[in-house]
Amino acid sequence: MREAAFARRVVGTWVLAVLLVSGSAVVEAGSLDDMISPVSMPTVNEDPRSTTEIRPMFMYTKISEDFVTNGGNYSVVAVQLRLAITERIAFIASKDGYIWLRPDDVVPDDDGLANLAFGFKGSLIQDEEHAFILSGGLRYEAASGSQDVLQGFGKGVLNPFLSVAKGFDDFHVQAYTGPGLALTSDDSSYYDVALHFDYRLMEQLYPLLEFNWRYTLRGGDRLPIDQEGWDLVNLGSQDAGGESVATIAFGGRWRITDDLDFGAVAEFPVTSRHDILDWRVTTDLIWRPFGWGSLL
Repeated sequence: MREAAFARRVVGTWVLAVLLVSGSAVVEAGSLDDMISPVSMPTVNEDPRSTTEIRPMFMYTKISEDFVTNGGNYSVVAVQLRLAITERIAFIASKDGYIWLRPDDVVPDDDGLANLAFGFKGSLIQDEEHAFILSGGLRYEAASGSQDVLQGFGKGVLNPFLSVAKGFDDFHVQAYTGPGLALTSDDSSYYDVALHFDYRLMEQLYPLLEFNWRYTLRGGDRLPIDQEGWDLVNLGSQDAGGESVATIAFGGRWRITDDLDFGAVAEFPVTSRHDILDWRVTTDLIWRPFGWGSLL
């Protein structure tokens, strides 16, 4: 609980600071087009800009030895899609793909489809002059995947969210926050916060640092354990309510061309609780065929 209180204070202070400086001219603002998208927690953290893009990705996650499976790993290959309907509104499909599950104990090795998650986002404030954008969105994760890889249970999760970004010349900050509300008591409900910081070097290279925090609002009724599945898996753990896990991710993005970005990060828990996550490597490639900040 002390970890949760600390995370709330940090996030509240940071978001307030971003909002207060959003109209400031003390530092040159830069451009919304110069910003990059976050890399870690890709099925959760959403860029506030409305763009048309194709985003293939690969994630490898080492399962904690303290988890109920006594370790193991899982890998995911996926392709996210986004479609800018207008300059301010976009359709998003942020979760899909194929999972290879390789636990050390309890359940057998298997592979299968991940759940599908999709929805819409739209900018509430979009200030190009000061490189500031605040967006809201609504996303639904359907229980459409394979139960053999811990997907496809329950009746889905509804996720209203806010995402904000601000540029300070070559330095950029971005934040995401929102709950995942289970539509049945079998699944757990949670609350997510994600922070992203990057700095542009040599026009094309963006070193970055990201902080992710997930707090379980209410445990589910499916499994009699107190551990949850981080961002990809909703175990419905009965005793996970009130628990949280926080991670730090570091890495970078390389802007290969004006419409093509490659990203890679390593991610580690920084709380005493790890739940399923020991460490993770996430890589992606973002292609915006109509350019950065352009419409379809």
